[in-house]
Amino acid sequence: MRIGVDIDNVISNFNEELLKEYIKHNKELGYGSKINENADYITRGMFNWAEGEVEKFYKNNIERIVNNLGVKDGAKEYIDKLKNDGHSIYIITGRDNGEYSDPYNNTKKWLEDNNIYYDKLILTNVYKNDVHGKSEKCIENNVDIMIDDSIYICRDCINYGITTLLMDTPYNKRFNDVLRVNNWKEIYEYITQYIK
Repeated sequence: MRIGVDIDNVISNFNEELLKEYIKHNKELGYGSKINENADYITRGMFNWAEGEVEKFYKNNIERIVNNLGVKDGAKEYIDKLKNDGHSIYIITGRDNGEYSDPYNNTKKWLEDNNIYYDKLILTNVYKNDVHGKSEKCIENNVDIMIDDSIYICRDCINYGITTLLMDTPYNKRFNDVLRVNNWKEIYEYITQYIK
């Protein structure tokens, strides 16, 4: 089976690290730790910064943050198990979006540094192509299952007949129309049952 896997918030601890960086910068700006816990996302309405400060901080720091991300618990181990079970792993990430100086090689280095196995690395521009970039790459590569944290990408893949698993995050909890997984153990168990 060909398994498509997003990186940020699926393999990496993207949201956790991004939030730490924003809280740190919030304190540097003199705001203490006041944040809007009910915000849609870290970069949208969580902090009471001057107009443009959220985007400026993100743009100036995202590559540094991404290069230092950790791996989510169980991700490496269960990807290795899937590989050993005979599945192909297609890393499909939306990092080709103009935010990184060399997205392919930076991503490849991060995967190598963290010893994450994959058969193919595919980058898309989810901003430019909206949500269709990943589903198109899934179709081109005959991906059977896509694992992502974006409800919009998961829904688009479903519309193209691709089975999807939505990795749970605080920002996608209000959606319940896509099969949700909370960790890599659940992903592995679903895939194991799916092929029986």
